[in-house]
Amino acid sequence: MKTYKNINFCLGIDPNPTQQNFESFRSAVYTHMEILDFYGNKLNDKVLKPQLAYFLAYGSKGISLLEEFVNRYNDKYTIIIDAKFNDISTTLKAYLHFVFGTLQAHALTISPFLGEQTLELAFEECAKKADRKGRVYVLCATSESSTGELSFIDENWRRTLLACQQLREKIFANQEDLNKLIGVVIGANRENILFSDELKASELSVLSPGLGAQGADWKIISKCANHPNEITFPVSRGVFAGGNISLEQMKDNLVAIQRYF
Repeated sequence: MKTYKNINFCLGIDPNPTQQNFESFRSAVYTHMEILDFYGNKLNDKVLKPQLAYFLAYGSKGISLLEEFVNRYNDKYTIIIDAKFNDISTTLKAYLHFVFGTLQAHALTISPFLGEQTLELAFEECAKKADRKGRVYVLCATSESSTGELSFIDENWRRTLLACQQLREKIFANQEDLNKLIGVVIGANRENILFSDELKASELSVLSPGLGAQGADWKIISKCANHPNEITFPVSRGVFAGGNISLEQMKDNLVAIQRYF
């Protein structure tokens, strides 16, 4: 039985074995698959988040393995491709085709740096290809941020929220069932923003990384119990440790972490 209505548990897929060769990487990916095949039916939430960078590191072999992974689970799970994409519109279309066309995943993370036009394109393409299952998470206030000259990006999180709200009204004004498609990335250690009136009023979906390896407090999950927004907490290293622990330990970790949700 699911404990918190608006909170989702997401399994992060970040294979990063100690031995940096493709055979070790493939073995780590298959171990992740074995966990999903063993335990998947017991998960309350069906969300997976592969980190593209780990697959790109091995070129065409890594991409082929990512395609195999997504193809195996995209019917039963919502799959978020974590890549922080963005570019001018013509180039962004190619990125979006890779996610929604080639991979047939359902969601992605994206940078807002190139402005509203590119975000609008991503939202529309996601709605067209993934419909209600789709999510586009715009970087807003991540678990790691600048304290130098680039800190202005992070400090303007309110404007990112507002831009996403305005685009939602423009694109999905008469389609409330697609409201959750537009979301933001806010680190689990950014409690001042997670519990801000602005975020709550925005009704935007939230992807909240930072649990485990990045040191966010696990109590944040229960603190969000009555939060009005949909909040998805990805956990990767806390379960899989990059593929550097035994299968039995991974299973034990997954069982232990489920109690928070």
